Amino acid sequence: MIYSNEHENVGNAGSAEVMRALGFPEPVGGHSSHRRRVHRTPIVLALLSASAILLAACASSSGSAVSSPKGGVQDIVLWESHNGPPVGTEMSAMVAKFDATHKNVHVSIDVTKASSKLQDALAAGDPPILAEISHYDGTYVKAHALVSWNSFMKGSSVVSKSNFVPAVWANGEVSGQHYRFQTDVKLSIVDYNKTMFANAGITSPPATWSQLAADAAKLKTSGVIPIGWKDSSSHILPAFASNGGTWLKGGMSVGHSVDFNNPAGVKTFSYFRSLYANGELIIDHGTTLREDLAAGKLAMIDGTSAGYQKTLTAVGGKFPVGAFVEPAGSTGHAYNMAQGLGFVLPKGHSHAQDEAAWTFVQWWFEPAQQVAWAEATGYPPETRAGIAAMPSSFLTSHPGEAASIQAVESPFTFPRPVSDSYKEVQAALDSTFYDIITGKESVSAGLASLDKTGNSYMSGASEL
Repeated sequence: MIYSNEHENVGNAGSAEVMRALGFPEPVGGHSSHRRRVHRTPIVLALLSASAILLAACASSSGSAVSSPKGGVQDIVLWESHNGPPVGTEMSAMVAKFDATHKNVHVSIDVTKASSKLQDALAAGDPPILAEISHYDGTYVKAHALVSWNSFMKGSSVVSKSNFVPAVWANGEVSGQHYRFQTDVKLSIVDYNKTMFANAGITSPPATWSQLAADAAKLKTSGVIPIGWKDSSSHILPAFASNGGTWLKGGMSVGHSVDFNNPAGVKTFSYFRSLYANGELIIDHGTTLREDLAAGKLAMIDGTSAGYQKTLTAVGGKFPVGAFVEPAGSTGHAYNMAQGLGFVLPKGHSHAQDEAAWTFVQWWFEPAQQVAWAEATGYPPETRAGIAAMPSSFLTSHPGEAASIQAVESPFTFPRPVSDSYKEVQAALDSTFYDIITGKESVSAGLASLDKTGNSYMSGASEL
């Protein structure tokens, strides 16, 4: 059964006050557009360390999120935000398959914004047994609100470091503890109109940013806009890294500050600025870019793993759609950022309920499920066994899947930082990128401002 209610009752004023006391940010997703700054004090940090006791004390044994065994069957509710085809449809199909093949565990889906609503549910003592949330799990980890998966995966040949691809294994890991296992892997890939490429004399996808610029110039002569790029930081950072930049100043996952105002930043932002000035690049949302590609207005669009399936739907067979990973930069390597929702286990439930959730999670990562998920959604498998099980015929006919697997297996693909502040850094990067590329701001001034704003967020200030 799929539930449609979104548990609005958990967002009461009392719950919000408790979460603020614990240092949780204001819930995301409301209608307020005001901006504010939050400073975390030593008192708040002390409250965070004590929050495990509070969360355990307020856990409820009633409500839709927590259920008791009936007839030997352990019922669990999964909060996840996928809705509609292809991802939401396949998620429902896979849960139905699990329920049909497991006698002692039954999973129900509650389609809701778990990433933002989980904090209120925890404060109200009514968290789901299993949830899929985005990268903003640092708050929950600091509040001791999540159960580590480590104790469950001992001896598992499916959920193991040797089986998972490195970027996925590191995603959601904090100090050696796995609090979140990535359910879907969003990577940056580029979809393109193969007919347009052939007509322009382009025989293979570009392997470097220089080749991409040269191909754009060829395509422009045919009367189309060569490139459409998403207005999203996750599609900017791979190019930045390919030119020598890092997610954080100390590396991809280590560091407490950012550094965009450097040669890598200047090279990357100047590159896109030049394409835009030449009329070879537009910036827009994913849906609009797919529509323009399908209409023959664009030759190629930057998107994600799952976006390839949506591109095929938009194009509707009017022309063959190719795909390639974002090119290599001055480092000689093509970098990528792995993002996406992941399974977490909120505290406040019995060991039997936690074990039931683990049964589902381990089943999810078996090769058969990994292949089914990949073929239906475009996301690459998260495990080596899943990748090995992918039919070669499918990869040949679906270059988007092949490109996503190439990216997820690359040693130059790194997960997004867990730090809560990084979502605000990315938001600042989005707006600065747009302003610099479109000429509203100079490269030097924009990057200097981005570093100042980004490091303010990393030090604890907030505007989201």
